[in-house]
Amino acid sequence: MKRSFFLCVLSVFGVSAFADEAPAAVECRRAVAPMKIDGRLDEPAWSHAQIVTFQRAWMPADQRQPPTQTKARLLWDDDYLYFAAEMEDTDVFADVTAQDGPLWTNDVFELFFKPSKEKQGYYEFEINAANTKFDMFMPSRGSGGASRHAKEREFHIESEVVVHGTLNDWSDRDTGWSIEGRIPWSDFALTGGRPAVGDTWLHALCRYDFSAGLEEQALSSSAPLKAVNFHRYEDYVPLRFVDVSPP
Repeated sequence: MKRSFFLCVLSVFGVSAFADEAPAAVECRRAVAPMKIDGRLDEPAWSHAQIVTFQRAWMPADQRQPPTQTKARLLWDDDYLYFAAEMEDTDVFADVTAQDGPLWTNDVFELFFKPSKEKQGYYEFEINAANTKFDMFMPSRGSGGASRHAKEREFHIESEVVVHGTLNDWSDRDTGWSIEGRIPWSDFALTGGRPAVGDTWLHALCRYDFSAGLEEQALSSSAPLKAVNFHRYEDYVPLRFVDVSPP
């Protein structure tokens, strides 16, 4: 499977106590106003979304806090699943510009969605700090990975990135980058398309941070993963689709 070096070599850190706790569900709330995809997260709807923070649950208790922080949000409406994240980063790096390229070698934001607990299939979406995209449906973890499925079908992700600093210049100090995007429900047709109010999926939001000031790449996730493997959907967090009006 792709990323075997990055995801497997760190597994020596073991399992944290946090990883054994049952995670609470995250609410994916309805976007009640039009969304402009520009990477700036200034639409009123985002202030109504649940904020999700990242951690390294596979690490010992005193090392679970990532060196750079992430705040992510999810929303939905009749047409799209929306996502956004604000990420601290002192050295924003992304040099892969080819669609479905190896974005996990860059600063990248990743989204994993598993609509059914009973069925093996799940989705992986990635966007790096240069706004390059990777998208894939995996019928199962053992079906062949990215080498087989990355270019198998066309997805229709729209996204924009804002870099707070200079991209690919390690000699200065950046403050971070933000991303905003949406995925049409038609891209989830293989697993039934748009969910209904009250439906629950499994999901994980993940991140790679490569920075000149770090001893090693910083990996983090919204899910309490028991091992450094972003495809470990046994540890994903329930995502409940709700129709909640803002206050």
